[in-house]
Amino acid sequence: MTDHATDVPAPSRAALAPELLLGEPVTDATHEEFVQLLDAAARAADDGFLAALDEWIEHTRHHFGQEETWMEAMNFGPQHCHRGEHQQVLAVADAVRVKVAEGDVTLGRRLVSELPGWFDQHVRSMDAMMVGYMREHGFTLIEAPDGQAA
Repeated sequence: MTDHATDVPAPSRAALAPELLLGEPVTDATHEEFVQLLDAAARAADDGFLAALDEWIEHTRHHFGQEETWMEAMNFGPQHCHRGEHQQVLAVADAVRVKVAEGDVTLGRRLVSELPGWFDQHVRSMDAMMVGYMREHGFTLIEAPDGQAA
């Protein structure tokens, strides 16, 4: 739903699906924000789509960088494969962003519609392995969201 007077999407009601909760507060909060920003981009009016896409891309760069820092710090074996998925998604997002800036909002909307399927698979496989490794090796995150313990 948008406010047609300003074409600003209403606050997102999107939530991380319960089956994608990994039980690690920092990761779950970051994934929740990913889903909300992706939903905001999907609901943005055409004239606000680029800004919404940019906000999602900025979040995603930080999100992926955060995970990559954790994986390196704990010497997570499959970190290169995991990082490779991140790099591929960001490369596609950057290329699509250029096209959206040139006026091809349809391509941007297609990307936004395809990402939830990729994200579901990525969380269930790559991120679940990473969080499992954290638990097994006593790795505790300290960047918990406000009001939550890490």
